[in-house]
Amino acid sequence: MDNIPVGIIFIDNKGEILYKNKFASDIKEGTIKKFIADEKTLHKIGKKYYKIRKIIISKGGIITIEDVTEKIMAENALKDSEERYRAVCENALIGIIVMKRNKILYVNKRMEEILGYKGEELKNLFFDLVHPEDADKLDDLFKGKVPQIKFFDKDGNIKWLEMGCCKIKYNGKSKLINAIDITKRKEMEEKIKEANEKMQKALERERKFLEEISHYFFNPLCIAKGYLDLSIPNADPSLRRKLEITKQAVTRVENVVKHIVTEGKIYE
Repeated sequence: MDNIPVGIIFIDNKGEILYKNKFASDIKEGTIKKFIADEKTLHKIGKKYYKIRKIIISKGGIITIEDVTEKIMAENALKDSEERYRAVCENALIGIIVMKRNKILYVNKRMEEILGYKGEELKNLFFDLVHPEDADKLDDLFKGKVPQIKFFDKDGNIKWLEMGCCKIKYNGKSKLINAIDITKRKEMEEKIKEANEKMQKALERERKFLEEISHYFFNPLCIAKGYLDLSIPNADPSLRRKLEITKQAVTRVENVVKHIVTEGKIYE
């Protein structure tokens, strides 16, 4: 009896102590009498917690005293931890989901705001809100990748979520999923893509325009210069001078066209 790590006390039908083992002997007499008289099963004495059990028999009773300080402290620490965890999750700027065996246990306020559904409704509908095109991406999510997945919100609009997943201990082994709403970013990327496509089309039109300028201007100018080069040596002096001036003018036009095609600027 003295080696049992639980206090054991025998009392008679008048409440007098007949026997107490070593564990109980280390507890003050006044404290033991309080245990006998009080109906509570859990007592805090100083920094220690004791759980009391009473067994009534015909000639008195048996009282057991168990030191549950470590257990109570652990429970309190766990409770405090859960309260802090919940406070962090409820005020987080990202959506948070806790799930276990494909059943959702918890969703925070931000996730409710993103998809437009509340608590239990979102827990039940979450997987049904995944866009059919992205259903396979859930496997990537559970494998530790960070996919971008499309969801439908309550109004039927598409929401882009960048998601991550990790294992945690919450009611046993669970998964914590975090989600960032990147819908505006994806919309901006789409607008930038459209703007780039328009710019590429404009550049292509400009390129074709310059090619046409090059073709329709340079060919006639080259022909004109060729005939001038052939004519100048055989012309009389007065006509030769006029032809040389004409060639200079053609050369100037040719230089202007060349600068337009190569630099997009007009100058000789």
